[in-house]
Amino acid sequence: MNQFRFSHNAMATVFELIIAGTDKKYAEEAAWELWKEIDTLDNELSRYLPNSDISKINNLKKGERFILSEDTFNCIRTSMELYNLTEGAFNIASGSLYNCWVNADKSIKNPTQSEIEYASKKSDLKNILLYDDFSIELKEEGMVLDLGAFGKGYSLDRGYELLKEWGIKSAFLSSGQSSIRSFTDSEFMEGWDISISNPNNYEQKIFNCNLRNISIGSSGLNKGFHIIDTKRMKPVEEKRGVWVFADSAEIADALSTAFMILDFEEIENIIIKMDNIGAILIKPNQTVTNEDIKIIGDLGCNLDSQIT
Repeated sequence: MNQFRFSHNAMATVFELIIAGTDKKYAEEAAWELWKEIDTLDNELSRYLPNSDISKINNLKKGERFILSEDTFNCIRTSMELYNLTEGAFNIASGSLYNCWVNADKSIKNPTQSEIEYASKKSDLKNILLYDDFSIELKEEGMVLDLGAFGKGYSLDRGYELLKEWGIKSAFLSSGQSSIRSFTDSEFMEGWDISISNPNNYEQKIFNCNLRNISIGSSGLNKGFHIIDTKRMKPVEEKRGVWVFADSAEIADALSTAFMILDFEEIENIIIKMDNIGAILIKPNQTVTNEDIKIIGDLGCNLDSQIT
């Protein structure tokens, strides 16, 4: 069966799209509409664009209110729900603590305790107020919201909806190397094959799996100390590898970040509360064995282990 591949730069990463089960011209038209949708979301959700909703939020003074786009409102509302579900492990308001701890080259600073506490006060998501008219208010000035751990997954979910509206039967959509949204109709193909590698040694394949209608979000620390534990007020240092399998890419992305912070029991308690959620957690070893792998919940697909 013909498959057509497309790529697009947005949200400081590369989005990849593979479409199967249609002709080339129709696939090209669908991809073009998808990239326009993702660019629109980027213009609303990026904290690096001065006119985005997120940048305007970060510049709000205490008590000011600002009307959000529907997408930005939905992202923040769901992020607040996930903040509560994970007891603060997933926190889109961790930017002040991040800036306190991490240099531009991703190396660690040595902040004072007073600097840490000051940044922590500005990293409390409870300082955000959302209203039914889609407006937002901050109870603390100088907050730094960042939807990086959520916005890409949200964009993949919106992309999935758009492709289904176009009548696409099978597609594989990814953002960088951390987010996947796949779907397929068995009339056309069995599914999409991917492999999961050791995050500390990409040459070692851990699992092969076939995806049908599922999303995956993954997290690790190979790019530096970019995940902040706002409960402990410091960066995460353990280089655990995390893959979360879910119906929604935004949920998978958010939980993969939270699961870098939480212990196994806390992760299990969250997964028990949700439907169709599973996770693979791998300890940071150069050569992974079966003892280094923990699988929690329902992954929604079969795994073919590559460890011998």
